[in-house]
Amino acid sequence: MSATPPQTGLVTVFAKATAKPGKGDELEQLLVEARKSAESDAEPYTLTYRTSRHGDEFAIFEEYNQDIKDSEGRAGIAAHMAAPPFQKLQASGVVADIEIKFYNEFK
Repeated sequence: MSATPPQTGLVTVFAKATAKPGKGDELEQLLVEARKSAESDAEPYTLTYRTSRHGDEFAIFEEYNQDIKDSEGRAGIAAHMAAPPFQKLQASGVVADIEIKFYNEFK
């Protein structure tokens, strides 16, 4: 059996969320706000944040540099989760179901 390949410090996150009935447009707007934050200087360790929609089902694809910490010592994912738009999304109650998977990039 071969050894585990070396990690690069990059983490990919794939999330699949389903909006509660009648809340798809609201969830889309909250994800737009989260994406704007992720793509701004407020979240410099978020490398990619992409959102897609099919009906009330949403796919979110994210990439983070986990080797670099922000001024408060948080890695990319933690900094994203602490951002106000993400906190607003989490508190909204518009998500019926969510599945989140984390992947470590290797070479």
